Amino acid sequence: MNWRITLKEQDGFGKIVEGINAVEAAISNGRVEKVIVLKTYSSTKAKNIINYCLENALTVDKVDKANWPYSERYSIAGICKPLTFVGESDFSLIDGTNIVVCLNLKDTNNIGAIARSALAFNFLTVAVPKKRSAPINSSVISSSAGAVENLNFLSFNSIFSLLKKMKKNNYWVIGLDALVSKPIDVERIKEGKIALIIGNEDKGLSSEVINKLDGIYNIRISDKMESLNASVAAGIIMEKIFNKT
Repeated sequence: MNWRITLKEQDGFGKIVEGINAVEAAISNGRVEKVIVLKTYSSTKAKNIINYCLENALTVDKVDKANWPYSERYSIAGICKPLTFVGESDFSLIDGTNIVVCLNLKDTNNIGAIARSALAFNFLTVAVPKKRSAPINSSVISSSAGAVENLNFLSFNSIFSLLKKMKKNNYWVIGLDALVSKPIDVERIKEGKIALIIGNEDKGLSSEVINKLDGIYNIRISDKMESLNASVAAGIIMEKIFNKT
């Protein structure tokens, strides 16, 4: 993975999408300009996508496996008009949506999985820092199964300026940390706009960030496992908030 590419250098994202679900979602969003597919790929979904492209004057390139330029995991990809980030200065565009903040996550699969859960549980904005974060690339989009097409992606410079802005706009800001002893109690999480902060896979949330939050919780697990994956933990708390259980 090329860590030289950072969010600070990304004007947009999603120009390349890989995998049948991601391509299908990008087509539904009207972004696809060209589809590349392996000649040997013959699933029903792939046939439907190819037929749609042919009926709507979109280019379809069929290539041999030896010339496949994308991940070996997938047999179809799309070249798309890029999606754009919402900047901190345009916070009003996403105000009112629940927000999940991926703070310095390094694994694109984690961000993609969090995005998938976010859409499922009505956290319609995913916030990512411009520095010290994995790039929002085709891996994120594939891992999200196309969920990114229906989410806002907010980029920010400083978590502290973002926290200040969210609180100014009456967000209830909470976080997850394995080291705290306070279990999740959904009844204590206020109604209204919620922002959930997910920390780095290894280090979690810093004490400076924790001190700025309205609540900090953990997820009770058995002593057979030390901790949960960041995306799994995020999904659990988003589901609890969504279903109020």
